[in-house]
Amino acid sequence: MKKHNKFSKFFLLSAVIILSAFCLFGCGSGGGEKNALEDMALLDIIDKIYEITPVELSLYSDNMDVTDSDTMSYNAGLTNLNNVKEAAVSEPMMSSQAYSMVLVRVNDESATANIANEMKAGVNPAKWVCVAADDLQVVSYRDVILLFMVSSELSDTVTSQKIVDAFQQVCGGAELVSY
Repeated sequence: MKKHNKFSKFFLLSAVIILSAFCLFGCGSGGGEKNALEDMALLDIIDKIYEITPVELSLYSDNMDVTDSDTMSYNAGLTNLNNVKEAAVSEPMMSSQAYSMVLVRVNDESATANIANEMKAGVNPAKWVCVAADDLQVVSYRDVILLFMVSSELSDTVTSQKIVDAFQQVCGGAELVSY
């Protein structure tokens, strides 16, 4: 009886250790890739992009009111705001430079592609007085969309590819989806 009792305790202890290890290592990642941007505010993402790729323009960055359809249409090219959780913009203080970075976080990650495509189709690359952007990219990582457009006249200072590469680094090197 004592051998059976020792065997039962050993078996029970072994099972607890194995299950604990499985939970720690097998389930600890949540079953998928960690979202590198999950706990970052959009303005912090913009700051990180500028740390990686400094831009020598006088810029300001601010959150956008996602309930203001005029602002969202002008900056992000969006008219349907139903799935937009938050948005931020970074642009020059002087409006005569064609440069705009917009980040949008969506409520539902499954809506990312539709919103990104609407942004690309709806944004006006000639929204400034007398200048236009001719270098435009829209990419996403999970629930965050980056729209960046700039005039190629500023290519000595910045290009869309440099900003997209910096965004990818902020996303932990994860592969981005391009639109």
